[in-house]
Amino acid sequence: MRFLRSNIQPRWLRMLVISMLALVFTACVSVQATGQEEKSTPVSLTGVHHLGPNFNISSFYIDGAGGSNIGRGGGGGSSVCCVAIPKQWRPGLTAEVRWGVGDWTKENRAEIEAGNYKSVTAEGIYKAIVPIEKYDEPGRLYVHFFSGGKVRVVVSDTYPEGKRHPIQGNDPHAADSATVGTRIEAMFTEEELAESLRKRAERAKKYGDWR
Repeated sequence: MRFLRSNIQPRWLRMLVISMLALVFTACVSVQATGQEEKSTPVSLTGVHHLGPNFNISSFYIDGAGGSNIGRGGGGGSSVCCVAIPKQWRPGLTAEVRWGVGDWTKENRAEIEAGNYKSVTAEGIYKAIVPIEKYDEPGRLYVHFFSGGKVRVVVSDTYPEGKRHPIQGNDPHAADSATVGTRIEAMFTEEELAESLRKRAERAKKYGDWR
């Protein structure tokens, strides 16, 4: 992720950056209810947003695994590695998704070019338990974000632009089956961040510091 250069970033953006730094994992994170680990497989994670040119996904997490930010204008962000999903889908498979939406509708271009991002505000931060839609074979894990705090999670071996991808960009009903998230004040609570740092310290003590 490319961090903003200014020290006068909005408070919500600074908190998102702190959250991302605190929640860097050294191994694959399994989505909820993956069952026996030997029946899971690691896959890459990509976010896609359908919010239009005035918004971006500043950050998102799926069961604690952080994805890349997704720029303005829609489309997908970079793929990151990795999360573990079951080799075989089954009913009841879900994932916790948390995401932040950046609002650029009041952007001040002159200020932004000078490194001041105060005009970029947070449209909202959301959290949802989302069904992972049925798949026949493991593939990349895609998280699709829609207006109104809605989200879908699909697995596919085809990029979003492909005709075989489960969610087509020109589908006017793509958000109809999406899960509506709940607004939260911060991406993670102080307690959650502290617990994540504690677990990371335990892993570093046990396995060494990868940095």
